[in-house]
Amino acid sequence: MFLRSFGRIKTSSITLSSTAQKLASTEVLEERMDNGRIALEVNNTEGEAAAYIGDENVTTTTGIPVPAGQTRIFPVQQGCAANIYGVGSGAVIIAEYF
Repeated sequence: MFLRSFGRIKTSSITLSSTAQKLASTEVLEERMDNGRIALEVNNTEGEAAAYIGDENVTTTTGIPVPAGQTRIFPVQQGCAANIYGVGSGAVIIAEYF
């Protein structure tokens, strides 16, 4: 499933809204750890509605749905993971693999 093995996992909770939000922890964004990330896991286990994943223009119409109660893993190229955004309602748990 992963492009290469990982040695660290960083988890965080992000509350989604109708405005696209970066799906990365504050630590990853502030410390520019994006280059080491190999996968991003979106766990939509907190809410009752789907979360939608895409680029900075993602909407509930154009995004990849992650239904309530489900998880989806997105493999990422180094340097690109901070460009993944989400919209929806409720919180999602993000797992970032390094």
